Amino acid sequence: MSLPLSSLRRAQRYCTVLKPSHRLKSSRAAPRSITLEKSLEEPVIVLNPDTHVDLIGPPDSQSNLRPIIRKILDNETVLQQRFRETADKTQKWNHEFWALHNSNFKKEKAAYIKQHTSDSKPQLNMDEMSEFYKGFLDKYWRTHLSYNFEWYSKNFTLLALAFRVEVERLRHKYLFYPLRAVKWAK
Repeated sequence: MSLPLSSLRRAQRYCTVLKPSHRLKSSRAAPRSITLEKSLEEPVIVLNPDTHVDLIGPPDSQSNLRPIIRKILDNETVLQQRFRETADKTQKWNHEFWALHNSNFKKEKAAYIKQHTSDSKPQLNMDEMSEFYKGFLDKYWRTHLSYNFEWYSKNFTLLALAFRVEVERLRHKYLFYPLRAVKWAK
């Protein structure tokens, strides 16, 4: 999901740049994304406006997913904008699903532990907890199945859009820029 600049600045207070998560082969090329981690110190993030990177934040406490703040290009085409917005919607949908799922898991796990422990038996062993895990997975089997189908559908859509964006970029690069003068050997 694309966050406003004020949210990015607030996030920067709690994050620090660790390392680029993907380096290109050329040392002069900018990284495609920068990974941010939580830190006790107040971080400083300095990005050159010419760099085209996405910021990847620390894992969310509810969904355990890392939020991505996507760079909005100055000369973004309609197709690139559609791809970015679709990726943001997919990220938001994924975050909402896992936040709800994880909260249900934590509530049901706490209730199960409370129900199956007593003063004489303060802790459950692995076999007893495995019964809970199996029951939880069986209970939410249909939810996981529908999530997987939806997730594959959304990701194939993103893949198709990414392919179209790349084709558009290559067409623009090789067909619309003037050809360089070629010196012919005499």
